Amino acid sequence: MTGSADSAGAPQPAPPAAGRAPLWLVLVMVVVAYTAGASLAFEGFGAPSVVVLFLPAGVTLSALVLNPRRRWPWILAAVAVTEIVVDVSHGMSPRWAAGFALANTAEPLLGALLLRRYVPAAVDLRRRRDLLAFLGCCVAAGPVAGASIGATTLAASVSASWPQAFVSFWAGDATGVLTVAGGILAWRYSTDGRSGAVRWAVSVGSAVAATVIGFWPDGVPLFYLPIPVLFAVAFSQPLVVTLAAGMATTVAANLMTSTGHGPWAALETSDQLITVTLQLFLATTILGAWALVVGVAERDRARRDTSVERAARQRLHALQVLTTDLAKAVTSGEIAQAVVRESIGLIADHGSVALVVPGSSEIVRWTSADRPADMPDGYQQVPADAATPHHDVIRAGRRLVHQTRADAVAAYPHLEGLYHALDVHSGLCVPITGDDAVVLGSLAFSFHREHAADADVLSFAETLANLTGQALRRAQVYEREHDATQQLQQALLPALSTGLAGIEVCADYRPADVAHQVGGDWYDVFPVPEGRIGFAVGDVVGHQLAAAAAMARLQSSLRVLAQTAPDPAHALGDLDRASALIPHSRTATVGYADYDPATRVLRYACAGHLPPLLVTGDRAAYLWDGRSLPLGVGPSTRSHGRLVVPDDAVLVWFTDGLVERPDEQLAATMQRLADVAGGLPGPDATTLCRHLLARMVGDRELADDTVILCVQFTGAAPAAPVTAGSAPIAPGAG
Repeated sequence: MTGSADSAGAPQPAPPAAGRAPLWLVLVMVVVAYTAGASLAFEGFGAPSVVVLFLPAGVTLSALVLNPRRRWPWILAAVAVTEIVVDVSHGMSPRWAAGFALANTAEPLLGALLLRRYVPAAVDLRRRRDLLAFLGCCVAAGPVAGASIGATTLAASVSASWPQAFVSFWAGDATGVLTVAGGILAWRYSTDGRSGAVRWAVSVGSAVAATVIGFWPDGVPLFYLPIPVLFAVAFSQPLVVTLAAGMATTVAANLMTSTGHGPWAALETSDQLITVTLQLFLATTILGAWALVVGVAERDRARRDTSVERAARQRLHALQVLTTDLAKAVTSGEIAQAVVRESIGLIADHGSVALVVPGSSEIVRWTSADRPADMPDGYQQVPADAATPHHDVIRAGRRLVHQTRADAVAAYPHLEGLYHALDVHSGLCVPITGDDAVVLGSLAFSFHREHAADADVLSFAETLANLTGQALRRAQVYEREHDATQQLQQALLPALSTGLAGIEVCADYRPADVAHQVGGDWYDVFPVPEGRIGFAVGDVVGHQLAAAAAMARLQSSLRVLAQTAPDPAHALGDLDRASALIPHSRTATVGYADYDPATRVLRYACAGHLPPLLVTGDRAAYLWDGRSLPLGVGPSTRSHGRLVVPDDAVLVWFTDGLVERPDEQLAATMQRLADVAGGLPGPDATTLCRHLLARMVGDRELADDTVILCVQFTGAAPAAPVTAGSAPIAPGAG
């Protein structure tokens, strides 16, 4: 991991609140650092008459930039006094010392004012714009002002050449600002510069060692050795470490030159030219390394921006997919599965959705399918007294964040094994709220790294919880309606009686409106006078509550009318007249039959309904007698068929949803139904009913409601057979 990557994409720090540090402490640090740097210029780099590397120039500029303007007069006064004291202590006249004090206060003041004009906020020396402002204002313009005053003072005090003194003064101060102020500002505004002692030691030590080795031999040109070392540091370390290594290189190179080592010490020219060329070499080297840091930072910033943009696009796409899935999902379980499937993996390594069981304190949980093989995934029911992040968030209604595994284990020690097994190092759990801030459940996210729940993750998790909450509110409304309508439908359909002699019955109902489990198809089995048994199958047009209501009224009407009707034909005729008073019943089809167990005579009639199928042994045949128009379409001659049924024969009566297909003719599917029924030897009513549903319906989505009623006729056949026939009635009768 390079230093540039460590911080290039990080949020930029705000300008430091230097006012937090007491003024006296700031002044003490400035005086101590300034005194050390000025003494080094006198005693380490050369005689007072020679202007060399001046590190205190960077100290003063840094103090001004990092402190509010109300403190600047105090800082400049402290610097001026310190400059005079140091100069006088080294034998300089107070008059000339005052001139140098003016130069060394005017220079940082101008540089700080210009820098704050062009960069009013935090100075990020990794940004090209801030770097150019720092170089132009602080390294170039400020030292020009200081060099002008200093060269004038120096020329007047020792009769030196003003141009040579200016160039030398400017080079020494500019290099000091570049190395010291650059390093301090990079450190103060960096989020990475306060850690990594080993990294600092290795980088700075390598730079010093390369400089000493490069400058030590007098006859071997190795002075370039610090360049690759600094460039290597720049490529792999943060800017603050690079500038610290650059400052160490600058100090070491000046010390080596002042002690007679290196190529600049061997030059037979003026001290000013030696100073200028040496500082120019060092400044160029440091700027090259600095430019490399900026380039690496911009590259890493661009990569991170691209990565963030890509992640944002992926999350946006996932939210779009999730929104579509949530719109399709009609139950709470389907919603939870969609969230786990589409969204958890976008921001977390593991996750789960927990929903409160309505009317209970228990929760049900769906987990992502990325757990170890010995751990369950998918749907789980969790007891109410379990101690988990889900339970605590649901109870409190507030999000829960654990940025380290230690935090999570401290809160839930019994889950430590799970955290280790899943390699969880941080976690997040947010509530899912409904109307009136009622908590409907929670979303949990687990991460393989610490401090993963940053602002982006928290924002996405909250958005996901809001979408889930909206979908769950809709699902709960549906589930309440579903429960009510399902109870209504089940109440309308009869409970098949097992106490009717001579028959065994099995029936099933499959609505086309799966969402509400309600429709207009129906069946009924009930006793009628003289020991007979009536059974009916009907189909009202439609699949919603209106069809179910019409079905209920037709069913109850037929039950009543069948008690007095002499035969099925008259019963359907009476029902046809009654249907005029029943909304949504027009064109309804009904099949009705009665059976006398004593004589085994079956009478049947169909008002527009499909014929029943009689299965005897390995044969199946439709009963086509007794057919007439549907209810409510006008006068119709109604009749009924009549036959004696064989022992253990099964009558199959059904609605059109069992046989109608958009891509097949009705005759073909009815023939297939007869073949399927006849291919099952000796079936009972239950076996045949399930067999026909499996072969004719299966798991496909139904386009129409489907009812199937299987009636098995049990008992011995009578001695005298009764022939089948048809008995018509006049139109006025039905």
